Amino acid sequence: MAQKEPLSLSLLTEYFALFVNRRAYTIQAVTGKNDDTKCFYYRPKSKCEMSLETIRKHLMGEITIGLYAINPATQRCKWIAIDADYENALRDLLRLQWELRNDGIDSALERSRRGGHLWILAQEPLLACECRRYVQSLASRVRAPIRGSRSQGKDSRASLEGIEIFPKQDRLAAGEFGNAIRGPLGVHRRDGKRYWFYGAGYEFEAQLDY
Repeated sequence: MAQKEPLSLSLLTEYFALFVNRRAYTIQAVTGKNDDTKCFYYRPKSKCEMSLETIRKHLMGEITIGLYAINPATQRCKWIAIDADYENALRDLLRLQWELRNDGIDSALERSRRGGHLWILAQEPLLACECRRYVQSLASRVRAPIRGSRSQGKDSRASLEGIEIFPKQDRLAAGEFGNAIRGPLGVHRRDGKRYWFYGAGYEFEAQLDY
């Protein structure tokens, strides 16, 4: 689903300001066919840095980029993203959104291919470790499972199902990137669909205004 209309400089600049926390990024690619089709992300081989042209290509559907949550120079994040792609994922995301609202925090729910992404945009960049602790506490309140967390008891083992918190690390060492998540409003390479934020019109301007 490629975008046909040209995008304004102000729209690209606004997207950059909202979602780009560092210049490094990944690109989504597809391998296999039909039921074997899988998506993965890779970093550009050349020393490419995020630019407004990169954002334009992402929104136009020419490429699909993944964004990193942590700026390693500050160990801070512009946003927190909660990814859920399991059975009852949207139910858990809506519960988390409700609990956030009770804390006086707005969030934006974006559809995804198998569930959704819940985005929390920070007024000022926040320490990654504090972002993670807050969402872990939030998930505990609404009993949302966290992927990779360990169950209690003699046969405790890591959960393979649950929400994923971006940032996934408390901090990054020099040269590390952490984990990336698909940039909002991009076209998923596997199904060719663009996933929008709930609660706003299906145009870029309306989405970013929201």
